[in-house]
Amino acid sequence: MLHYLPDSLYVRNRLTQSGDLEFWLTPTEKQPLQQIARSHFHDPQPACPPSHEQDPFLALPWAYAKLAWLTTRLLDHDDSEQQLRTLAGSLRRLANHAPAATLAAGLLLPYPHYAHAHAVHVALLVARLAQRLALAEAESESLVCAALTMNIAMVTLQQQLSHQAEALSSLQAKQLRLHPLASSAMLREVGIDDEIWHLAVLEHHEKWNGKGYPFGLGRGKISPGAHLLQVADVAMARLHPRHYRRSQLPKSAMVQLFQQRDTLADAKLVDCLIKEVGLYPPGSFVKLEQGDTAIVVQHGDDITTPLTVRIGRDASIVPTASRIASPAQMTVEARHLPALARLWQCRIDSQQG
Repeated sequence: MLHYLPDSLYVRNRLTQSGDLEFWLTPTEKQPLQQIARSHFHDPQPACPPSHEQDPFLALPWAYAKLAWLTTRLLDHDDSEQQLRTLAGSLRRLANHAPAATLAAGLLLPYPHYAHAHAVHVALLVARLAQRLALAEAESESLVCAALTMNIAMVTLQQQLSHQAEALSSLQAKQLRLHPLASSAMLREVGIDDEIWHLAVLEHHEKWNGKGYPFGLGRGKISPGAHLLQVADVAMARLHPRHYRRSQLPKSAMVQLFQQRDTLADAKLVDCLIKEVGLYPPGSFVKLEQGDTAIVVQHGDDITTPLTVRIGRDASIVPTASRIASPAQMTVEARHLPALARLWQCRIDSQQG
């Protein structure tokens, strides 16, 4: 199936097409983006923590800031691709070194900008799924890069939508449906020609039922990498809150995905996702059968009995396998984060609170 631009004046004022999968920015779209990038050219690069590939409670705030720094200056810097690949490599190593702590940090740490944090969360999950599926190193790197950049053309819009409870305006809807094409076009403009990366970005909102966008591809037409990215994107969006709604309880989110296996999502991929995240992921809160509230530290031998530590007890105790009565919603104050981080033998920089 050939991938053609939608027949829309709005789209054609922003993008051109030079081949089946090659989309580029028009000059009227590219020039303002370059001006924005130039205005950020001298912004200082976020300082990298010394243990950024071992301690996610230090690494994630840096990764959010690093991606924001890269995104704002993307179209006016010669080393954008290498910088993105370097960030992707660090996140892959972090996710595979400390998977439980990385999940926990993503759930517990605050973040100033939803769009960048969401991209980092998805990239980390993609790295873990690629590891479980034994994907080749090069493909894994490309897909993690795709996760970091899938929404670069709608960062401002995504931030607006994270606060917005009302329906999308007609302009927002157009921007939303265009962003996979525009994001790929921005990557082309900085010299990125990795087709696995581009295809994942282009198709990461396509769905097996054919109701995705921008091409309306159905099952069997969507690239495996894009489908992996789409499933990870949906999972992380459900697990993290927006300003207008709370996050979905992990157990509910995983059950919904399980019910879609082999109908809307690949069964093997969903099974890997559930094994990775669990019904009660590290960093989530639960009510124990005894009535206590606890925090999950890591997966147990059984998906229904994770290793937990009771809230209000000595945080240095060894986590124990616990039977869960129900998931729980809790808001964590910044002053409690250092003690929680120590459950994974991690720490929080004093500058991060």
